Amino acid sequence: MMRVFDKKQFRVLSLISITIGMRTLGLFMVLPIFTLYGEKFTSSYLLIGIALGAYGITMAIFQTPLGRLSDRYGRKLIISIGIGTFVIGNIICADPLNIYGLILGRLVEGAGAVSSAGIALVHESVPVDRRNISDAIIGVAIGLSFMIGVVMGPILKTVFNYSSIFIIAAIIGVVSFIPLLKISETKKERLFKIKARIDSKLAVISIISFFIYFYMIVFYLYLPIYALKYFPVSKFYEFLIPVVFIAGIVGLAIARPADKNKTVFFSLISLIVLLISIPLFFLNERITNVTYFALSVIAFYSGYIISETVFPTLITRIAPKNSYGGHLGFYTSMQHAGVFFGAIVAGLLIIKIGHYIPIMILIAASFVFSIVFLYFITHFREIYLQKTT
Repeated sequence: MMRVFDKKQFRVLSLISITIGMRTLGLFMVLPIFTLYGEKFTSSYLLIGIALGAYGITMAIFQTPLGRLSDRYGRKLIISIGIGTFVIGNIICADPLNIYGLILGRLVEGAGAVSSAGIALVHESVPVDRRNISDAIIGVAIGLSFMIGVVMGPILKTVFNYSSIFIIAAIIGVVSFIPLLKISETKKERLFKIKARIDSKLAVISIISFFIYFYMIVFYLYLPIYALKYFPVSKFYEFLIPVVFIAGIVGLAIARPADKNKTVFFSLISLIVLLISIPLFFLNERITNVTYFALSVIAFYSGYIISETVFPTLITRIAPKNSYGGHLGFYTSMQHAGVFFGAIVAGLLIIKIGHYIPIMILIAASFVFSIVFLYFITHFREIYLQKTT
């Protein structure tokens, strides 16, 4: 697969994948133990939930301006600033005075929103018809970070205290600087101008990404609840690793034909697969069968991974080259807004109603609208790279 990239392209892709992967590893490590850590500071699960989701709202706010600044001042500089902010946020979280200090630390973590600048740097470095496969590789790095992180967090807790996990996350953030230092930017990349206006088509695609990430955070909210019917927490990773591996193979297999002028087609496929996965997954509330559970999780991950490989490429096929960072920033901002609002809405519905059907209907309706939106933007016809510079 790597033969599709030359040495320089593969170098940039691999180094950015490592940098982004290490940063997300630090985020995922704390997720399995975060609620227990929050209980040290408050008995209010509302405040704990706000602390858990706080990074999502600052990521949403800062992705677009940092993406635009990377168009102007260079990708490496903005990524470096974002990593530094992430490190500072983890240090604050390691020793907050109270729950509000923990919320502040999470807000600072999220302010280091660098994904759009990293993806833009990769997209500038690889050929147009290789961007889906490059996005898939970055997605695999993030997926591995998730699998390793959710396993490492509880293991580290058995050796260290809760605060130490945030310190370790900060150290991982510092180490993620090293691959970035080995990347050279050209003067052409540093001369990009800020483009303030977000194209209306790109805005609608970004709304679709909001719905995808809204579903993702709700999925993760319910996943442990359903999994505990079959596995203890200590064995959950044994189920998750093969499931994500299978879905990853599906995503990578899709990436190559998607590069062959099939980006819109597979964007549609990803939305259809995710739509099908919604009732499959939520029916785990009623169906007690481990094979069914595994298939429903594979369906979600397959649709999610496909969407992660094709939608960023769809953005850069529409966006002028001198505004990749800004448009990818807005796209990523909407993703993290979906995380924040998804957690709030799902939590409120669970608290007030205590049943899965309302949230299932809400998410399914959002994906029906997403398919309609995609049709109005593309008419399900391929969009080719814009030649503007």
